[in-house]
Amino acid sequence: MNETTDVLDYVINWISKSDSGVIGELFFVIKNTSGGSISTPVGYLVGFVEPASECSASYWKIIMTVRDEIRYDAQKNVTEVFVKSAYASKLKYYTRKLGELNQDIIRIDPNLPGAIQEKLTQIGMCSSPMAIQMIVGKDQYVFSNVEFDFE
Repeated sequence: MNETTDVLDYVINWISKSDSGVIGELFFVIKNTSGGSISTPVGYLVGFVEPASECSASYWKIIMTVRDEIRYDAQKNVTEVFVKSAYASKLKYYTRKLGELNQDIIRIDPNLPGAIQEKLTQIGMCSSPMAIQMIVGKDQYVFSNVEFDFE
């Protein structure tokens, strides 16, 4: 499956789609004048139909997981990945990290969740009502001692 959906300056690369659920990878995209682009992976979307309960009817639930290292500058409309390995001077990295302690960090365009809701209902992938939950987290892998035999 190689389908994508454009939403604002982002692209959702769909990994899986069905009538009852979707999985997609979210990229921030900067396009240049000659037709090329630079994509920054910012997170994942997982959507499913939440079943009806005594208190509510069924609805679509979208869980958007955004990488902790992502920073969005609304004035410049630029997204960057803020990691220590990108800084030649560790002092500059720690100075910036210290400066972030007293401010709210904007990870993605604040208009993106509403635009995703509008786009997914417009193309008929999901229906209203829809809830979007955003989780900010670090990638952490847990490995097991499972061995794979490829013979």
